[in-house]
Amino acid sequence: MLVTAPLAEFCTLTIDEIYGELPSRIYASLLMRGRSTIQQLAGDTGMNARQLRHGLALLLQHNLLQYHLDAGSPHYFYEANVEHAYNLARTGKILQMVEETHGAAAKDVMQTIILTGLTRVGDLVDAYQNRIDRMNRIKEKLKAEEDPFGNGVESHEVNGEPKPKPTPQSSKSDPLISSIADLNKIIYKLVEAELLIGVHKTSFESPEDLLATIESDIQKTYPGGEVKGNKAKAEYKDKVAEALRKNRSESRSLKRKLEQNGLSAKRRKLFDGAASANGTPDGEMDLGIDPQQVMCINYEKCLVELRNRRLMHYAEEAFGQTTSWVYASLLNLLSKDISRCRDDPITDRYEKDEEKPAPVVVTTSQLLDVLKTSLDLSVGLGQVDADKISVTAAEKIAELPPRKKFFIDVQAEADANASSDDDDEGEDVKPATNGVNGVNGTHVTNGVNGTAKRVDRRTQLRQHLLLLSESTQGFLRHCGAEEWTVDFVPLMAALRQAEIDATIENTVGREGVRLVRMLRAKGKLDEKAIMSVALMRKADMSKKLAEMHKYGFVQTQEVPREAKADVKKSFFLWYFDGTMALERILDVSYKTMIHSLQVLDTLREKDQHVLSLIKRSDVKGQEDDKLRKIHKEKLTQFLKLERMLLGQIQRVDDLVAVLRDY
Repeated sequence: MLVTAPLAEFCTLTIDEIYGELPSRIYASLLMRGRSTIQQLAGDTGMNARQLRHGLALLLQHNLLQYHLDAGSPHYFYEANVEHAYNLARTGKILQMVEETHGAAAKDVMQTIILTGLTRVGDLVDAYQNRIDRMNRIKEKLKAEEDPFGNGVESHEVNGEPKPKPTPQSSKSDPLISSIADLNKIIYKLVEAELLIGVHKTSFESPEDLLATIESDIQKTYPGGEVKGNKAKAEYKDKVAEALRKNRSESRSLKRKLEQNGLSAKRRKLFDGAASANGTPDGEMDLGIDPQQVMCINYEKCLVELRNRRLMHYAEEAFGQTTSWVYASLLNLLSKDISRCRDDPITDRYEKDEEKPAPVVVTTSQLLDVLKTSLDLSVGLGQVDADKISVTAAEKIAELPPRKKFFIDVQAEADANASSDDDDEGEDVKPATNGVNGVNGTHVTNGVNGTAKRVDRRTQLRQHLLLLSESTQGFLRHCGAEEWTVDFVPLMAALRQAEIDATIENTVGREGVRLVRMLRAKGKLDEKAIMSVALMRKADMSKKLAEMHKYGFVQTQEVPREAKADVKKSFFLWYFDGTMALERILDVSYKTMIHSLQVLDTLREKDQHVLSLIKRSDVKGQEDDKLRKIHKEKLTQFLKLERMLLGQIQRVDDLVAVLRDY
């Protein structure tokens, strides 16, 4: 990840917001100076050894640091882990995703691990056991107050007066996890989903240090420690990639142990059923995790799940709610075998195409099995005449993913090809019929002369899938007979381009987007060529290009007319650089999030008196009764502004995730 100044400042402010000033000062020093020893950190930060050890321990506990020990060196070198620091801002999204997917109890376990950082299984079990014991003691105390004589008869009088009825709040205080057996099941559910992974000896090494160590070890196996010849170099790269993949697979050791012990989800369900039939308590099941095993959050897998939710949102905007639910179910099936959003160019390198892992596919039957029966698949499909649909084009199978990296505008592409011959070149034909909500209604339920025809659920499901496969963005690909897959690389490239265009439109207007799409399709153009193609007046066009150049959306290139450079005799070409525009938008996004955190810090200083009151033990939880009216109004106003600022950060992060991480 490219660490720019705004990104470094945002990560530092996030750590200061969550963990305080001490670790944030150490983290800021590492970002500014680079990898450093503890002696160098002491000189840069002015902290004593005790403060440094405490701050480094906290950062290491939450996996915000990476360290490395060179051979023969007595000192460890520490380096900031920017990716994990930024992911702290996504904690709320991750917890919401876990709750919606795995339940409130799983969210509670994930939240505990996020708060404590790297956690041993035994320590997590002990913490929940203490919590369960404490809640049991509270229940026993309440039961004793209700039945003081222990005869099973509830007392209805206290000191000769009627006893007040208990308020119905006991359900809220009941623990989400009532036994260690429930905790074990949740841990294994999260491990199976790869949201929790094991920590091994190379987990704290940076990718650069790990790559250098592996390359050094492999080079020693060659004569003289040198790799000579093209064949030997290709073999060397394959060995390095294989070693990196083997190291990466160490983090999945927990899941492999679970599978080796035969404790998959299906077998656990069978065991639970047998235990219930035999009257055996759930706690007697030995799940087989080493209590000393250290676990942490797998942010790479969390990003995969968050990407699924984002793609579902895009599909809902394009096709409606029902089709988006079908798409979400398909993405959930696909993501079981997808561990990260983006492949590493070194680790995921394969010399031969046959060595590459096969793309993950989902069949129509598998998807039909997991769809809820309450979902009405007939909703969201239009009706057209049967003679208006090309069955050949509808059922065409695309065995290979599309080659285009970026999708240009549909209308621009149509204009560019208007003068060419009508040749489909192997692409699907899209009938120009309209369905519900303005969506292209292809492959819908058809009758004769527009009359409706009853079809089975499987056919309706295929219609939704075919609708997704014919989308301009490429949400889905029909890769085989009743087989479907998602080409995430071109899909996310198309969505990134759509987000860039939307940002440009919000900044400089629709005319700016029109010029950007033109430059993207035509390449470098001078002002005369742009004016002839865009059909704009020179003054308006020059003003708009200058405005977009100020924001970094378009670039210029000076071309001298003579060998001796002279600005007056040179002409300038305008062009659109997608990478530079993306970096510019990311830079502005980081600054926006920084500003939100700074405003939030200023508001806290302004309302420090009220915030200090609600932290008091005699006021906490009873703010409505204990606080004065003026204090309650200030607290309400502060909480409203805090929600708005944090919500703004989450919305900006949605854009950052699409542009950078997905």
